[in-house]
Amino acid sequence: MKEDTIRHLLEKYYNGETDVNEEKILEDYFMHDEVSAEFSVDKEVFCRLAEIKENDEPTVPEGMDKRISDNIDMWEKQSKADKPRYYTLYKYVSGIAAAVVILIGISVFMPKSQEDTTMMKDTFDNPQEAYMATENALQLFAEAFNKGDAQIEKARNVTKNVKEKIDNIKNFRR
Repeated sequence: MKEDTIRHLLEKYYNGETDVNEEKILEDYFMHDEVSAEFSVDKEVFCRLAEIKENDEPTVPEGMDKRISDNIDMWEKQSKADKPRYYTLYKYVSGIAAAVVILIGISVFMPKSQEDTTMMKDTFDNPQEAYMATENALQLFAEAFNKGDAQIEKARNVTKNVKEKIDNIKNFRR
């Protein structure tokens, strides 16, 4: 068979444009021992395909799984190397910032000193003492309130006097 015809059929075969008859022609050609060196790789391909058809199970070359595993590892390393470094830096900085926010939150909501905690506790064991202390506190409050009330009364009197004088001036003009 002419080599030009084989080249043309191979081109169609690799482009997926051959029919069953043309593929049979190529198979028959490559099953003979008399193939030019130009088509040696193609002969290997067709021999492997014929072997697969016969065995129904392809043979895996020795060390193929190791080569695949090595390639996967290499791709994984490349993808890690391709990650921007600022992304990892961002993760660390945001983690530190979160820790600082938590510490500040804890310090704000925790009592400041022991004095604060003792003020929150009951200071009297005897109800009579508690009553007396409450009465004294209310007395102090009443005195302070009365002082404020007296000041308000003075302000009312001053306001009343000013209002009377303004009324007198208004009446005087009439």
